[in-house]
Amino acid sequence: MSIEVKHTLEKTLVAGTSTKLLVGEEALQQLTDVCFQDNWDNLYRACSWGTVFQSRAYVTTWYQFYQKEYLTVLVKAEHEGELTGLLTLAQKKDGVFVGAGDTQAEYQVWLSLYSGESFMQQALLQLHKYFPKARLHLKYIPATTKIGFLNNNAEWRNRCIIRPHRQPLLHIDDALITQQLKKKNRREKINRLNRLGELKFERITDFELFQHVFDDLASQYDFRKGAMHNRYFFRTDEQKKDFLFSLYRQNLLHATVLRLGNEIIASNVGLMGKNWVHLQGLNTHSPLYAKHSPGMLHFLMMGKLLAEERIEVFDLTPGLDSYKDGLATDYATVHELVVEKVFSSFKRRATIILNEYVKKSGSLFGIKASSLRKAKLASLQAINTINGLRGHSIRILANHLRNKINPAQYFLFQNDSFKKCWLYKSNKVKLNKNNLSDLLNYEQRGSLQTRWEFLEEAMHRFEVGEHCYSWSEQGQLLGCAWVGAADQAAQRVLLSQLPEGVVLVQGIYCHPAAYDRLLSFLAAVVREALEEPNVPAIVISVKDTALCKALTMINSAVIK
Repeated sequence: MSIEVKHTLEKTLVAGTSTKLLVGEEALQQLTDVCFQDNWDNLYRACSWGTVFQSRAYVTTWYQFYQKEYLTVLVKAEHEGELTGLLTLAQKKDGVFVGAGDTQAEYQVWLSLYSGESFMQQALLQLHKYFPKARLHLKYIPATTKIGFLNNNAEWRNRCIIRPHRQPLLHIDDALITQQLKKKNRREKINRLNRLGELKFERITDFELFQHVFDDLASQYDFRKGAMHNRYFFRTDEQKKDFLFSLYRQNLLHATVLRLGNEIIASNVGLMGKNWVHLQGLNTHSPLYAKHSPGMLHFLMMGKLLAEERIEVFDLTPGLDSYKDGLATDYATVHELVVEKVFSSFKRRATIILNEYVKKSGSLFGIKASSLRKAKLASLQAINTINGLRGHSIRILANHLRNKINPAQYFLFQNDSFKKCWLYKSNKVKLNKNNLSDLLNYEQRGSLQTRWEFLEEAMHRFEVGEHCYSWSEQGQLLGCAWVGAADQAAQRVLLSQLPEGVVLVQGIYCHPAAYDRLLSFLAAVVREALEEPNVPAIVISVKDTALCKALTMINSAVIK
């Protein structure tokens, strides 16, 4: 069909089209109409730029789980009983309108026949008519969507801010991915992992298995997001788990894991539709194996599988993560759209210009954008730390400062005498090893270390090869201790004077509610650490005064 014929048909279509906005119960009722559902499915298939995040299955499922947190809003266009345009929105509690799915929908856009520009103009007019002070935020609009009308029309140009973002894409090419896996450094990492256990890549096609592994994946995901950004998606969103379960049952999720023995060391659960798999969903890797790059190996193995399944594109989604550039074979440009009142738009535009000026000025002085991002992150962490100081007594603050300047004290426990630690009934304390879910249970009680700082430190310790013994009860972290090599010169000198194989226990934490069982916890850590292969003795390094007293009591018991 020629471009002229398409334009003629579109004009005819628009002339006889009615556009209607539906809100709340009226919108939810519309979703149950069978004829509307069929028309939506047809429109989704016909719209070239629509993604799985605009499919009826995805959107109605999201509305079902989140209708209490958001107001459901639909804008539909019909011509002679046929659905020709659809914009699915949700109003947040702060009044902002977003695409259905909000942050869980990577792409937020309207569905329409032909170009879609006429429908979207009418949809914006309808929204402005019923909500004159509304702010609309769509992130991200797919690359092939026509949005020229937002710049060509003076009214929209003054009210709209359109920002481009780079979208990395991995076009599936089996030969290219095979070549990437055969690179020397990746072969070496695969071989090292295979020496630790059986390495196995697996597509999860059984719902019961998906349920079985899901909590481990959620803990890995929240642990990393918590350590890097102080965000805990599954712990703060009670609906997210069941929402993903529902999507899986509707065959909208592509789930894969990389196992080392029985342990999952990397995973990806992404949305799939129209022969694409999107990274959005959750992707994880175990921090214990970070030096082996399990996440990158998993993505490449996943690429091989996608080639077998005849998937065309693995969408790595917009973002500044460096690993995406290492995988991408191509880039597209998606857009972020904000529509609001003229004055609000002016202020936002001025802020964006100022931020861009700061970035460009920084580059002139050799300051990289990554350094600016780190500085911003550091300032957020500082604010988080200051907020964490509230409610602490002077005594706790003073004790914290004293512990900062106290020299570390060291306590030696040897294998031939550790059984005397049972004097403290350490069998009543159940320890877990390298349990991310336990660490996520940390509370800032009796400590000045925020959860963000605690998890950031934990991630670093895992990545340098340390192991963690943790103790949780009823969803609360009561204690943890880290076992690994010495990381300071003084500690290395100390261990060099002891028999080979001696390990260091440090970074000990105890919740105030467990102080009365602190000795039992420490004794359990000593017992577990000494039962590791080829460990003749352990040295516990501590600065905290209360912990020093407890360890002195254990040492006295051992000497008797």
